[in-house]
Amino acid sequence: MVHQIPRATRPTDAMTPRAFKAMLAARILDWLERGRTRHFQARLGEVGRDVRIFPGLFVERPENVALGDHVRINVHCMLQAHARIEIGAFTMIGANCLIVTANHDVAKRGFAAFDTQFHRPVTIGRHCWLGAGVTVLPGVTIGDETVVGAGSTVTQDLPPGGIYAGSPARFIRTRPRDGTAEPTIDPLSS
Repeated sequence: MVHQIPRATRPTDAMTPRAFKAMLAARILDWLERGRTRHFQARLGEVGRDVRIFPGLFVERPENVALGDHVRINVHCMLQAHARIEIGAFTMIGANCLIVTANHDVAKRGFAAFDTQFHRPVTIGRHCWLGAGVTVLPGVTIGDETVVGAGSTVTQDLPPGGIYAGSPARFIRTRPRDGTAEPTIDPLSS
């Protein structure tokens, strides 16, 4: 199911021609964006029940994407699925997130650098939350119930049940359960 954006106000006699043109252009762009989102969602490899994808999604090789039940993908996300991307049930992907499964060989130069790619799958567990602007790099597995803070870059596997932030993402603390706060744990101090 694609999220429906509320329609702009209807034209009125008091509306200037310029305002009317702007409103009409906004409606057309919104219609096109919702159509593009439906286009990608219809071509995804596997889609669970009650998946909601907001406008602006771009998917490269959508047949390699598997979404669990009740997944939410916010606006303007990109899934570069040269290898498989799996997103578990009840996971939320924030706005402007990028999930990448391909990389180039840094030792190569010239045209060889363009042609040499490594493809590694990305797996995001159940009940995860990726904040706005998170980048997930190739070959990463994010464990169940993990939260990644906004603007973070995930360069390596993240164990389940933690809160991570930064670039590269590092452990901040254990994710609280049932709304109860847990003390901050610093894994480097032990």
